[in-house]
Amino acid sequence: MNKILIYSILILAFLGCKKDVEETKEIDCNYINTNSLVPKSTKYQELIDKYIKMGIPGLSVLVEDSSGMFVSSGGYADIEHGIKFSPCHISKAASITKLLVGTLTLKLQEEGKININDEVEKYIDTKILDKISNGRGHTLKQLMNHTTGIFDVITSSDFYLAVLNNPNKEWRQEELLNYVYGEDAYELNAPYPAYYSSTNTLLLSMCIEKATGVTHDKLLREKVLNPLGMSDTYYQGREPIPSSAAQGYYDLHNNGTIMNVSNLITGSGNGYGGIYSNVFDLHHFIKELLINKTILSQESLNAMLDFVREDDDYYTGVGIVKKYTNKKTYGIGHTGKDLGYSAFLFYFPEKNATMVFFANYGLNGDSSLKTTLLEFESKLVDLILE
Repeated sequence: MNKILIYSILILAFLGCKKDVEETKEIDCNYINTNSLVPKSTKYQELIDKYIKMGIPGLSVLVEDSSGMFVSSGGYADIEHGIKFSPCHISKAASITKLLVGTLTLKLQEEGKININDEVEKYIDTKILDKISNGRGHTLKQLMNHTTGIFDVITSSDFYLAVLNNPNKEWRQEELLNYVYGEDAYELNAPYPAYYSSTNTLLLSMCIEKATGVTHDKLLREKVLNPLGMSDTYYQGREPIPSSAAQGYYDLHNNGTIMNVSNLITGSGNGYGGIYSNVFDLHHFIKELLINKTILSQESLNAMLDFVREDDDYYTGVGIVKKYTNKKTYGIGHTGKDLGYSAFLFYFPEKNATMVFFANYGLNGDSSLKTTLLEFESKLVDLILE
């Protein structure tokens, strides 16, 4: 079944269903505003305003470089109730979850609880792996850098139809694997030996739980989120989402009319997606991970930053990605793309700059606003790098 048709059916079915993301509330957003010290501040704000006028529902942006920190937002977190998007509103970070889970895995390796060079068979029953094409003979590192070729669960039409039949279901890993069993693996060939698949991180979360005897969400909270003071970060499918969450939107009919699709939940909480956060928490995380280096050892960071090529401008590391190489530099971090939400979290080493932004509009599926949002991303990166 065509992926866009799947999304259309699901959205229509979910309208009127109980929402996991309830009505967004206005929140006090108290932070020290240093925008006046940033030379590009006016240009950043003009860029945000321009693309809000072009139809993006809401944006929250944080950029830090040697000149200081710029923080701002535009548009609405909740269009229906007129709630403006503030930098303190949380939004869905989608696959940035993979970066957090990858960091957790390397931290557990430092504690001697897991080894990324172990084969997956050490942690997952071969009866499960034998039902997955390319399921055996891979290491945890290969799950983390997407070099297994294993089918991506979130491309399964049967899975989306199952969500349609049970929209409020909280999925767990082995249930999701039912939609991977029997599906063909992807062919991996030079010069592109990687193929991005959310199933890889789903399996990784299972390995973590087998190795430790503790659910990966509890370990993520205990070893990463709480120590960093990330109190505005939540894991959908494992934790309740507060009313500070932005609504998510999508132009279903590609006619300029966007619809609220916040109630579309496709397996959140299973390693590959589901994190909700804001620009402050994610900015703090990437600074501590890659600049201050307080989360992982240098040895672990070296392992994380071992990249392979997925396409012409996307390289997969061990729980992290590298992109923007087409701009004659590069950023390291992760993208997040969902039907109603998007997020980008990157550090540019050559510029010593960090970027995090959320949009409550989705990139999974084609629409004119998808092109608009990707253009905003490109223009923002250009402005950071100039």
